[in-house]
Amino acid sequence: MIELGFALHPKWVEQSGRENFLAPLKANGMRVLEFTLHPEGGEWEPMRALAEQCVRAGYRCHFHAPYKDPFNADGFATTRRAELEQLYAMPIEFAEQMARVGNYAPALVIHGAHGKTSLAELTDATRAFLAWVLARTDHSRVMLEILPPKPGYVRMGETYEQVINLVREFNHPRLNICWDFGHTVLQNLGLPPAEFLNATRHIHIHDLNNAREDHFPLIYGNVPWQDDLRALMQSGFEGAVVMEINGYRAASVPNLRERLAESFALMRAVIGNL
Repeated sequence: MIELGFALHPKWVEQSGRENFLAPLKANGMRVLEFTLHPEGGEWEPMRALAEQCVRAGYRCHFHAPYKDPFNADGFATTRRAELEQLYAMPIEFAEQMARVGNYAPALVIHGAHGKTSLAELTDATRAFLAWVLARTDHSRVMLEILPPKPGYVRMGETYEQVINLVREFNHPRLNICWDFGHTVLQNLGLPPAEFLNATRHIHIHDLNNAREDHFPLIYGNVPWQDDLRALMQSGFEGAVVMEINGYRAASVPNLRERLAESFALMRAVIGNL
């Protein structure tokens, strides 16, 4: 089954309330939610509280592990393991707690390591980090995400081959791929190979504006998301297709809430009745 979802942040709902904000999205096919779990700073407690409220209200909620420095797996295989285990323990345990509360298996999206060392070292770090996350979790379905370019840095996960090679190496029933449609446009990658499609279980969908800034509603036509969805459907994809919007960038879009609802209607038209 394909489920349409939205990456929710407390700021989206602080004016109108959760259900008033979500109602037009739900009317156009939205069923699941996703939350990014950054445990540092003032966003953690509101995000944690909203995510728990949504799980207890019956929403299937997925999670994105933190990825902004210092949350970076670089060094996990060498000097930073103890530090990183401590940093990531809280968000990973929260995802597991919500899985138990809601009696489901959430996706947990993970970024590969980035740094100024070699790709081989960053791959080793990502491998060790994924092994630790899989050992620490019982319910979460870990999704290694394909990443956009980060100028000045090497990143593990910038090509289809890097992602699928590591997932294939593990051959673990709870390790699959998160395909971000906008990231692969920024990388100029085109459609992925069949092996990548077959291992994909979670999607981030958004558009790029004409300046190639990402995480907008589906209004510009710069991401071939219809072709991407059809390729996934032909491969037998089952999982969540989550609209991931940068609220600060998208604030410039006129009638933003209407554009979000229209984006869900467009996705539903491609996927079919939900």
